Amino acid sequence: MNNILLTVGIILFIFLVTCLVLSVPLTKRHNLKDFRSPADLGLDFKPVHFPSMDGITLSGWWIPAEGSPNTIIFLHGFAGTMDPDLKYVPAFIQAGYNVLMFDFRAHGRSRGNRTSLGALEVNDVIGAIHFAKSCNSWAIGLMGFSMGGRAALLAAAQHPGIQAVISDGGPLRLSTAVSMDLRRRKVPDNLSPLLSFMILLGASFRLFTNLFYHDPLVLGGKIAPTPALLIHGDRDPYTRNHELIKMVAKSKGNLSLWRVAGARHREVDLADPELYLQTVINFFDQHLKTK
Repeated sequence: MNNILLTVGIILFIFLVTCLVLSVPLTKRHNLKDFRSPADLGLDFKPVHFPSMDGITLSGWWIPAEGSPNTIIFLHGFAGTMDPDLKYVPAFIQAGYNVLMFDFRAHGRSRGNRTSLGALEVNDVIGAIHFAKSCNSWAIGLMGFSMGGRAALLAAAQHPGIQAVISDGGPLRLSTAVSMDLRRRKVPDNLSPLLSFMILLGASFRLFTNLFYHDPLVLGGKIAPTPALLIHGDRDPYTRNHELIKMVAKSKGNLSLWRVAGARHREVDLADPELYLQTVINFFDQHLKTK
């Protein structure tokens, strides 16, 4: 009996260590690779630093629209930084929105060594909301891209000070996104779900947070009071159709879905850039702007 228990203990130990090792790429830091500046687009801006809710120092840009009390907080994707999203900013400024951009924890210019694809980044979003309010923002919306879309939806489930949310390509279930990414890397279809589970289990232990729970699809009912727009290409492998249907069902009428035929992950804006900007700005105009 003791030998059986010892064997089981050893197997469990090896399994857990394997999970922790597999989770390293998911949680590791991503440094700045693509440096840009609002000045490149002729925008007035101020470099800013502010704390996340758990004390990590975040760095970003405050880009004001003169006299506006309305602010959109941009939230970038996994392994990236705020820099590529600058291309959208001039249209928001022209529409009368201040824009706050920042690098998430463990990304780019910000501090921190571990990322979580949304669960811990909610603390960063709430820190950004507090900073925006300190800049006399009366109405605040979130514009999230991929991981940033997940963080935006999760923040809306926890924080009442958000008037509207857009998630562009934000995976609704992290296990799906990880599994499909493994398949993209040539991991066999029948093995990717198990490896996905092991990666998320290891990351949950590593980060001291349950990544299986911190999913928009799990918390969808809590997001419902906040108007939200989900943007997805119908060929986006990281979010499945049945997940979108379930998410809409949980929204109680406050969630809109815009799907574009032929678009892959984060490609909707490439199909028609003018329509993309018009749609997202009209959404914020409808749900956020103060009179």
